[in-house]
Amino acid sequence: MGTEHIKSLLDYGFGLGSKIKEITAADSPGGKKVTITEIIGSIGIIVKIPSVIAEAPLAYQEWKDLDDTEAAEIKAYFAAKFDIADDKIEALTEEVWGMLVRIGKIIAILD
Repeated sequence: MGTEHIKSLLDYGFGLGSKIKEITAADSPGGKKVTITEIIGSIGIIVKIPSVIAEAPLAYQEWKDLDDTEAAEIKAYFAAKFDIADDKIEALTEEVWGMLVRIGKIIAILD
């Protein structure tokens, strides 16, 4: 079935997280408070919400249909994009993500 929709949702999630981190940073124009200018600058990510909602069911179907190779690919894709200062927490989060990816197979078997 593929992994395109899962990757698309991951990209959106990481993009949203990055934007939130950017506009709430202490050195941003409004500091920890979000300014109107920052909201307007975030319109691009906000207008994508309907397409993300529409894509979610397709990603769910992909998730339930992942084979071992695709699951490893999605785990690696997440790991390549996920980076935090604490390497131990980062490694733990990546492993938990890998387990969540495989839960789709269990759901598919039970359906």
